[in-house]
Amino acid sequence: MAAIRKINWTSAMRDLRNDRTKPAVPSFLAARSLEIARLDRLAKEAAARPLAAGGAFDRSAIMGAAIAQARLQRAKGSKASWSDLMASALKSAWIAAKQQRALSAH
Repeated sequence: MAAIRKINWTSAMRDLRNDRTKPAVPSFLAARSLEIARLDRLAKEAAARPLAAGGAFDRSAIMGAAIAQARLQRAKGSKASWSDLMASALKSAWIAAKQQRALSAH
């Protein structure tokens, strides 16, 4: 037996890294669920922005809310085309904006 041991630090550190547990890769359903939750949060944040302020419509907020809603519907598995999703989302966003403006006027 040798009095002095030689250690190859490169291979020792590589072995230590390989011994660590690897984080589990989420399954397809879990990843899809996380994406739907993220898009749902974004849609709620976009809808929380005031769509009408001071008697005027905030068109960027309306468009942001509509896009977020359309993305959420597509992630939930809607088979409608993007233009159909945007059309329905814009209709509901404009309805909400008109209601906000009416409420702020009174």
